[in-house]
Amino acid sequence: MKILIAGEPNRTMQFENDTGVVLAAEMLRREFCVDYVDLETADWMLETPEYFSQLSVQKLIEVKPNQVEPFVLEKARQVKMEDYSVIWNRLDPPVNDRYIGHMKQFSKLPAPILQINNPNWTWRLSEHLLPQNYPEFSVPTWECDSFENFLSVINRTKTEVVAKPLHLFSGLGISFFSSNDSHEKLRQYWEQWKPKVVVQPYLAEIETIGDLRILVMNRKVVGSVLRKAKVGSRLANIHQGGSAHFFNPTRKQLKACEVIANDLYSKGLYLLGIDFIGDFLTEVNITCPSALPQINRVMNLQGEKTVIDEMEALVRSR
Repeated sequence: MKILIAGEPNRTMQFENDTGVVLAAEMLRREFCVDYVDLETADWMLETPEYFSQLSVQKLIEVKPNQVEPFVLEKARQVKMEDYSVIWNRLDPPVNDRYIGHMKQFSKLPAPILQINNPNWTWRLSEHLLPQNYPEFSVPTWECDSFENFLSVINRTKTEVVAKPLHLFSGLGISFFSSNDSHEKLRQYWEQWKPKVVVQPYLAEIETIGDLRILVMNRKVVGSVLRKAKVGSRLANIHQGGSAHFFNPTRKQLKACEVIANDLYSKGLYLLGIDFIGDFLTEVNITCPSALPQINRVMNLQGEKTVIDEMEALVRSR
């Protein structure tokens, strides 16, 4: 099986925290032929034939856990994308022009290539807004596309709210507001993060319990990790200083994962990071789902084996 990992620069990866690196190590263990391409070096604005001809692909020889650059690579070469059975799209958000440009290019590849996740949908669907599609499980979620709309949502919501820039991730840009906040304060936030902001009611469980990530691959739960905020913070994201803990998902959380995974499967969205605060669905991560190393540590698992087993199952089913 020939596999391509397309994503971020080798120098930005860490074995102990990067899901893509852990998955790559498991692919090599199974003696798959694995290649890697750093999309930072690629010009997404080129015409499609030129775009793929300029990709500098390198064969992955070894994964070294304690190195600054964990991928040990051969010299760059040009390849035919049609030779790959699987492409792992591991480009991090934000979903900006760069991200969208690369995903649009990869979406033009032949359909028989299994892409995880389908690049034709990862930029079309918002991770922050997907909970709207599953109201029976989610916290109320509003998309604000004007300051007036943003102000109206906050004023009619009786509780404190959390605001998130639509295009960001990992807790970046999150702030908390109430109807008592000044017009000037709200306007300042809007001007910083417009043209679109997502608003949800603040859930106190983020402080008393934490933020639960459940990782799903091919409609199968791989594992979960509870992320707790550090003292003095209300942001539980690992990138914001949160810590990882064991937690057994509730029946309602698992049912939500089943419904969401079955729904998104038809769009070729197989690897999902589904987030909950309490029993409320808050986000569905589809661009570059992470947290596998943390799940492995708190659950004493090797979740990468399940993920790659399911990748093989998807290839066989095609």
